[in-house]
Amino acid sequence: MRVKRFVADNAQQAIAQVKKDLGKDALILHSRPFKEGGFLGLFAKKRYEVLTAVDNMEKMNVPSSPKDETEPQAKQPLFKIEQEMILPELEKVKKELTEIKEAIEGVSAQVRMAPNFAPPSSQPKKIEIHESMIQTLPIKLKSRPTVVALVGPTGVGKTTTIAKLAANFALFEGKSVGLITIDTYRIAAVEQLKTYSEIINLPIEVVYTAAEFKRALVNLEEKELILIDTAGRSQKNKQQIRELRHFFNGRRLDETHLVLSANTKLEDLLETAESFQEIEYNRLIFTKLDETNNLGNVLEVADRLKIPMSYVTTGQNVPEDIEVATFEVIKRYAGKECFNA
Repeated sequence: MRVKRFVADNAQQAIAQVKKDLGKDALILHSRPFKEGGFLGLFAKKRYEVLTAVDNMEKMNVPSSPKDETEPQAKQPLFKIEQEMILPELEKVKKELTEIKEAIEGVSAQVRMAPNFAPPSSQPKKIEIHESMIQTLPIKLKSRPTVVALVGPTGVGKTTTIAKLAANFALFEGKSVGLITIDTYRIAAVEQLKTYSEIINLPIEVVYTAAEFKRALVNLEEKELILIDTAGRSQKNKQQIRELRHFFNGRRLDETHLVLSANTKLEDLLETAESFQEIEYNRLIFTKLDETNNLGNVLEVADRLKIPMSYVTTGQNVPEDIEVATFEVIKRYAGKECFNA
């Protein structure tokens, strides 16, 4: 796998360079805007940096030397960093993490040795699970278009999750994608999705009524995948959930994913899942796995509902912080105490 840095005047140009040079197999590791040049912070030019990786070296437009044709290529490291400035930063971070870990271990040892130490009674109950308890079913493109809606309560990250899915399907799988947002209650959500659509170069339809939603589906009917962002609905407001169901009535949805936050307590997760059953969701997405130390609630909800999990998200970075919700991925974040397999 090779890491390469791209710099352009804006995000769209940088992404275009990535697709041109590395193809659809490239993975965006990091992206950020920055300022270049200027004097004392004035008149600096806005630029955009994208750090990418590709594991298929034949996709890169790098000519091979004659030596490569006659001699076996020496084994290369997993990542070849082209920007030497990155390595010192990684070493610095590694050192800081080591120091933090040693400090925490020292404090923990002192606490365990204290005569009055006892484990807190409020610790979550340990859960033993095995692979068969986790059903995994990500988005499957069966028809044209495949229509997928994300629903759920406020604040769980539906809009960011939509952007991650759109970027992965469009940029890395080469699929034609269209976006629809009916989250018109929050201006920020509409503008956020519009910004993502411009960066990825995808069409977006902003709709306010059921009739407009029907027309939006017609406008995007040539796409392979249509992703629908919806407004957050409180599980306690049954009227709002019924309004959302009415929005979809008579319009074909291939998949409806209920988005839940992993750092929500169990009783609230179960209440939300029950309230949204009115919309007949058939997938579960859990967000914010990086914001909790225990996934017992996630595992119990999935086991009780017997509904497949499609994806989990592990941060705010688009498009990389999303993964298919496999047993191995859940195991990586859940902690060893949850597993006996």
